[in-house]
Amino acid sequence: MKIFYAVLLLVYLLGLSWYGGSGDPVTNAELESYISAMTSNADARGKDTNKAVNYMRKLADKDDGNEFIMVNLIRFRETSLYPKDSPWAGETDPMLADARYGDGIIPLLLKRGSLPIFVSSVSGAFINETIHGEWDVVAMVRYRSVRDMLQMMVEMSSTDLADHKWAAIEQTHVFPVKPKISLLSLRLIIGIALLLFAVAVSYLVNFRKTKAN
Repeated sequence: MKIFYAVLLLVYLLGLSWYGGSGDPVTNAELESYISAMTSNADARGKDTNKAVNYMRKLADKDDGNEFIMVNLIRFRETSLYPKDSPWAGETDPMLADARYGDGIIPLLLKRGSLPIFVSSVSGAFINETIHGEWDVVAMVRYRSVRDMLQMMVEMSSTDLADHKWAAIEQTHVFPVKPKISLLSLRLIIGIALLLFAVAVSYLVNFRKTKAN
């Protein structure tokens, strides 16, 4: 059983290492290298990067090196809108475009210790004191660091993945937040799950031994 417990502890420690959540802020040199790489990828594909570069600079400006949650407010198009030269240019369903984006973005998130923690359709209206209309979806994505998100943006710039996102979305408001109070902790959830698993296995082993005797 000692080996079993050691393996579970190792799994937990490896999980913590993957999940991360603290480190050094992105340096100016790093930021410029990410921007240069993204611009190079986009230029090779005939894509404009002005907006994306602005997004990267804004995100890096407040970086403290730690984890954060990106809040996404999304309004979908009535009809998907792909570039004219896209293989999906004739498609009209924005939900199919959004599904393609989801299928592509999840692996990029997971390999960087990041993941969606909340996704919900808007179920009605209440107070709206902004110039925006109502949103269709609210999503919150946990990122291990700004550095990870910048790297992900660079990787995406060499693919058509962003085409699916903007083909589906008519309007969006995306901003990072730092939770002050949160009852959601993946570290704690995984720890408790592994502990319960260890207790269950230990109980079954002892039960078998008792029954055998």
